Amino acid sequence: MDSTPRTNMATTTEKEARIQPEWYRPSSSNTATLKLYNSLTKSKTEFIPKNGRQVTWYNCGPTVYDASHMGHARTYLAMDILRRILEDYFHYDVLFVQNITDIDDKIILKARQEHLFSQREADTKTLDAALVNEVQQAWTQYAQSKLSETAPNAYQDWESFKSRLTADDIAKALLIDEKFKMHVAALDKAYAALKQSTDLLQRGESSKEEALDLIGKTKDVYCVYLDKLHGHTVTDPKIFRDIPAFYEAAFFADMEALGIKAPDVQTRVSEYIPEITEYVQKIIANGYAYEADQSVYFDTAKYDNSQNHQYAKLEPSSKGNMALVEDGEGSLGSKLQGKRSPNDFALWKKSKPGEPSWNSPWGPGRPGWHIECSVMASAVLGDNMDIHSGGIDLAFPHHDNELAQSEAYYDCKQWVNYFLHAGHLHVEGQKMSKSLKNFITIQEALQKYSARQLRLYFLLKQWNAKMDFKESSMQEVYNLESTLNNFFANVKALLRDVRNEPLRGADERPNGLLTHRFRAEEKGLMQTLALKQQAVHEALCDSIDTARAMNEISELVSAANIYISKGGRKLNAHVLNKVATWITSMLKVFGLTSNGEAIGFPSTASAGQVSTEEIAMPYLQALSSFRDNIRQLAIEKKPHVDFLRLSDKLRDDDMVALGVSLDDQEDGKALVKLVPREELLKAREAKLAREAEREAKKKANADANERKRLERLEKGKVAPTEMFRTDEYTQWDENGIPTHDMAGEEVAKSRRKKLQKEWDMQNRLHQEYQAHLKQI
Repeated sequence: MDSTPRTNMATTTEKEARIQPEWYRPSSSNTATLKLYNSLTKSKTEFIPKNGRQVTWYNCGPTVYDASHMGHARTYLAMDILRRILEDYFHYDVLFVQNITDIDDKIILKARQEHLFSQREADTKTLDAALVNEVQQAWTQYAQSKLSETAPNAYQDWESFKSRLTADDIAKALLIDEKFKMHVAALDKAYAALKQSTDLLQRGESSKEEALDLIGKTKDVYCVYLDKLHGHTVTDPKIFRDIPAFYEAAFFADMEALGIKAPDVQTRVSEYIPEITEYVQKIIANGYAYEADQSVYFDTAKYDNSQNHQYAKLEPSSKGNMALVEDGEGSLGSKLQGKRSPNDFALWKKSKPGEPSWNSPWGPGRPGWHIECSVMASAVLGDNMDIHSGGIDLAFPHHDNELAQSEAYYDCKQWVNYFLHAGHLHVEGQKMSKSLKNFITIQEALQKYSARQLRLYFLLKQWNAKMDFKESSMQEVYNLESTLNNFFANVKALLRDVRNEPLRGADERPNGLLTHRFRAEEKGLMQTLALKQQAVHEALCDSIDTARAMNEISELVSAANIYISKGGRKLNAHVLNKVATWITSMLKVFGLTSNGEAIGFPSTASAGQVSTEEIAMPYLQALSSFRDNIRQLAIEKKPHVDFLRLSDKLRDDDMVALGVSLDDQEDGKALVKLVPREELLKAREAKLAREAEREAKKKANADANERKRLERLEKGKVAPTEMFRTDEYTQWDENGIPTHDMAGEEVAKSRRKKLQKEWDMQNRLHQEYQAHLKQI
């Protein structure tokens, strides 16, 4: 037995078996990386967090002194969408910090004016000459102050000024003062109220109600007067806390209604006063700020001339724009003294009588607006953060001053790595303004549109571009929402049907064998899904281009709808489920739907809030009522058409009221879908309107035909033998057709042919008339 070769061969085989075969590294065609439009570079910059997947983010919150409006929605919805995508799509671990500014000149003025106005209302007992004169003085001072650059003499003869005011005058004035129309409207309203009150006094009418009516109608001008006269007397700290507390609660309610996630850390200026004073002290110590008359100012020139710093990084072209600088200082800061340069801004303001104050090394005062965000962001996030965000209107001077203060404090070159700014919002092509009567609060918007519709609208726009909020553009949102709703309803209904099939989604051949449903159609849809997933990823990597991402998703829905329409009930449930669940997952990322639904949008009712009986009973009652009616029709042996009519009623009325759509299919089985009740009712009303229009046209045609019939009968009363018996002719044949005209001349052959045709027509009409008489 020759065993040696076998032994050697076995040894070689065992040795080879111990060697790992070569593995070939796959190559990826996907090279897209996340880039964000960075206001610090004015370009799309690759996003590189400083600490792996940890992202630190500070977002400028509201100054709470009035109702939140659509401009706020623009910023906070945009940043919520970006935050959700970074967290839920790119899977970054985000620490999101947002502030509440509850110390500010606007808040102080609002609090004082509201307090003084309420006090004046409480003290008013009657309409008298003293009150009218005081309001008149308030009106004059307001006109002289607010129209000083646009219409300085208007107060002298208001009616003449208003009568001569043209559209061109208004346009020119708005270039000087964008609040011109608002001031004119306030003055005009107050002028009319003063005129009315003067007339009332002359008639001897002076009730308390009439006095309060005058005060109420002149509030805009009267508040300014009262504050100028008595503002310094307001000292109760609670007055300055109540206004921001009220509007802060309203702001949070608005954010919740819009579906905006709460910040991970919420800061308030009033809670960071010690940190603010310490921060200012260090900036002074570093040589970039100075004290003057118990206030502290940032030295922009010294900072800008420093080798390691540059002022106005975000908007260098706005450096020296005094209108913006003064606006950033606030209306109460304009009287502060001691600035070395008009470009310098207050870090700490000396409080005057009628202003809240806190103790500081420089005396009683309050923080400047810009320092507040620097301190709160630094307190939570430290000497450097990945992202800072806010509205583009804050870029200069607020955000530029923030950067300067913070980099002066840390003596560093870069406090923020990525600055994200939401674009401006216009309404119907114009800047939103109360004076233009296009000012929309968030609550007003939510009365007209759902939170989902508003979010959809914002998703269809680029977050950092100027956005024009137009009613006409909402039609695109309605159409998209309806398309998505219908798609999800169809998919869920079809998936239920497939699950209930005996073959569980397979097809049976004539020989009894089963065959799968992963055919060319399914492969095509899966390829489309893969392409759209990649396209959406590339769109989101491209500075979070949600408009392009939504367009790709919409095209995927269209492809899936084509697959559904061609496949009938022979569909692949797994493929369809894959498409629908991925689309839903993206809508969840965008904040359009909750985390509870595997496919589609959640129903309006939450199952956790109502009992099973409350949910099911309306459907059970409809089913029971249908059964009762069917039994009654059967007992009475009614014709089949009555059963069909009852079936249509169940489909068109009962189920629609419950948000259930029954779509009749060619195979005789209805497709059951859950659709928002309002959408079904709207569709039914549209269908009824179309049917009513068709019936109206049908009736109009019938009426027109009846009129023509009656006209023919009326005309047919005359026998054809008598129709030509007139002075126009002198001789006729046996049928009454003229042979000679009135001159005795024989009728020409061409004329006779025409008369014969007329006679034939009248003969038919007369026969119809005679037939009609027999039927009577």
